[in-house]
Amino acid sequence: MYLRDLLTEEQNDIRQMIRKFVDKEIMPIREKLEEDYSLVESVLQKLVDLGIQRTGYPEEYGGGGPHSATTLCIIREELARGDAGISLSVGINGGSIFRPSMAAGNKVVLDRFVPAFCGNKVTYACLSMTDATGGADSENPLLRDKYITTRARLEGNEWVINGGKSWPTHAGIASVYLTVCTTDPNLGDEGVALIYVPGDAKGLSFGKPEKKMGYKTSINGSIFYDNVRVPKEYRLAGPGRDAQLYHAITAGSQLSSASMSLGIAQAAFDIALDYTKDRMSGGKPVREWSMAAGILADMAIRVETTRALAYNFAWMADHPEKYGRTFTREMISKAGIVRVYAADAAVWVADMAMQLMGSNGLSPEFHLEKYLRDAKIPQLWLGGQQISRYRVVRGYYDYTVE
Repeated sequence: MYLRDLLTEEQNDIRQMIRKFVDKEIMPIREKLEEDYSLVESVLQKLVDLGIQRTGYPEEYGGGGPHSATTLCIIREELARGDAGISLSVGINGGSIFRPSMAAGNKVVLDRFVPAFCGNKVTYACLSMTDATGGADSENPLLRDKYITTRARLEGNEWVINGGKSWPTHAGIASVYLTVCTTDPNLGDEGVALIYVPGDAKGLSFGKPEKKMGYKTSINGSIFYDNVRVPKEYRLAGPGRDAQLYHAITAGSQLSSASMSLGIAQAAFDIALDYTKDRMSGGKPVREWSMAAGILADMAIRVETTRALAYNFAWMADHPEKYGRTFTREMISKAGIVRVYAADAAVWVADMAMQLMGSNGLSPEFHLEKYLRDAKIPQLWLGGQQISRYRVVRGYYDYTVE
């Protein structure tokens, strides 16, 4: 089904609104955004003014109600076409770490943290997931959560958290951190505890922002937990249920990753298509030579197949009565397929665009080099392409590691 037929009228309106915003507010300053974070915050504030941040939250707090997976896919794709780091920040701030608490009905957490995100200012959230030691072990489904190293123990009415995380987005600037912990690594999934930690909690500290090749408009850093104490009610749900919701988060994160890869690929293709129209070779536009035309065709094929995969999975996620919840093994597998394909497609499309443009592609003047740098990042996060393949294969047979 073509996207224009799949989307509702409201979703098509959102798509057009975000597209116009990107063309007006992001495209003219794409390079400057990477050099001046105040410009990034200005763009994020304009998106808050449009209502994008608050619309992912429950109406009782001033939000517009949780978005469907399809709507989130639209927002992520269209923003990433302009700047993937901004797309990432908007998605996290727009409710991604609170959807599990909405699903669990944790009113204490929602009452404490959500109102700030439904206000009129940019407010940052953070998913604090990857451990400083063991790294992607905390994201590897074959290890069944036995190697999460950030520990949480219950003392009276408080959780006490110790450990460290590497590379979380918005480290040091977020007002709340959804922290992936274990109460006992020997319990595996039953030991998983997802705990919301206020940004001003005593014992919480941060490293310097990481210097990165891509996604320069989003901030990453290290987080350190030194006997951080939070009320016991700030745990998401409880034993077993926390692990389910954690797995749902990973499925949603894979779809978000694919959506951003799609936006990056679309931008790179658009740049190459326009460049080869104006660039002349042998007296005619480059894209009229059969070799260049064939490359452009293969780029278009990857963009369109990525779009079909991403929105097909989003549709499935929006209809759990037919396809199952996103924490099921089958849905996590399908999310992995989308994420792996989209990440590889974005890198390939951006690289082919660079080859069509030659040395000019290296110049910020032509905008492409930024997308090539950004395209690489989704191949690396969430455990990388290799661990994502573990997620994929577990949808077909029980592949485990002892």
